[in-house]
Amino acid sequence: MTIGEKLKQLRTAQNISVDFMAKKLGVSRTTIYRYEDSSIEKIPINIFDRMCCILGVAPSEIMSNMQTSDYTPTIPDHFSNPQEAMEFLLKIPTLAAYGGYDPAKMSEQTITDFANEILNQFELVSYKYK
Repeated sequence: MTIGEKLKQLRTAQNISVDFMAKKLGVSRTTIYRYEDSSIEKIPINIFDRMCCILGVAPSEIMSNMQTSDYTPTIPDHFSNPQEAMEFLLKIPTLAAYGGYDPAKMSEQTITDFANEILNQFELVSYKYK
């Protein structure tokens, strides 16, 4: 199940209209539909976080329900913006579940720094097991 499908499933299960969601997020109805059908694949962090709040779920819950085949992580060398950093952090269900961090309480700079620190740790550990 894609992120968009999961968002739609949660929204419809709670009888939340597309109009309500769009108004709360400050986007158009069309944008909500495009998030849900995954024609917009990269939902901005602030929008995704607010969607999760409206739906009453943690971002990691939505991400952890993805099948392994839905996402194959690519580990970059460095993150230069919080959008890429947050997508990386949320798309690794084990990290999100184990970490216990709350992205809603982190600044964009902290998110970027956090993700880059994780990349550094991956690099350190990989040397040991090569």
